[in-house]
Amino acid sequence: MSDHKLTAPGIDGARQGNLLGAAVRRDIADLNRLFLYHALDPVHRDDSWFRLPAATIQQLAKAPSDALERAVAVPVALFELLLPDPADVTAWPGAVGDADQPMEHRARGEVRRSFGLVALGVVRRLAEGVPYAARIAFGLPAATESRLSGLTPSETYRLASWHGLVRPRWPAHTRFWTTLAGAAVGSRNEDLRWAYSAGLCLMGQCERQPATVRYSGADRRPRPTHRRVRRKPPDVPC
Repeated sequence: MSDHKLTAPGIDGARQGNLLGAAVRRDIADLNRLFLYHALDPVHRDDSWFRLPAATIQQLAKAPSDALERAVAVPVALFELLLPDPADVTAWPGAVGDADQPMEHRARGEVRRSFGLVALGVVRRLAEGVPYAARIAFGLPAATESRLSGLTPSETYRLASWHGLVRPRWPAHTRFWTTLAGAAVGSRNEDLRWAYSAGLCLMGQCERQPATVRYSGADRRPRPTHRRVRRKPPDVPC
């Protein structure tokens, strides 16, 4: 990690070199809140955009509202954005034809589009006004950030409906989701900080996995080892 750190709840941002300001962290938490809302919704939890490990869903579904607030406050997005190949014009959905789709597909499409539009709007605003913030908060390569910031309104609307735009972050690391859910439900701020730091460790190490990754033992990828030190744990467990 660099000398700049992202501020977690309960930690003074003035003491930590803080790369993401309070307004940026607020917007990220709000997007995370909306993401978890869909992930915990029985109607949408099996959608590939919002599908989390079953154990995480079970734990968070029974959690009180304050635990969910602790979970969404992780200082990076709990989902990632992927873009279609710019040369593949067939990957970009059209704005017509929705009426010909079955009702359940139309309903899912509207949820996806509304979430995609909000997420893309936040990312574009960050890319234009807060240099590097979008890359850090969403794990975006510089080229992807540049493409997003250059989208026209009509392109943004179309992209928000692309089937591969959103997926949960760290798809091959169920351990992170288990750690985050357990820390959010628990009462130890140290555990929550550890979970936040684990998310920062994974940034860039495993986020470019193929979009077909599923949460199962057969799909595990080699991952960095994170060992918890009981005495004076470091800010980042890697």
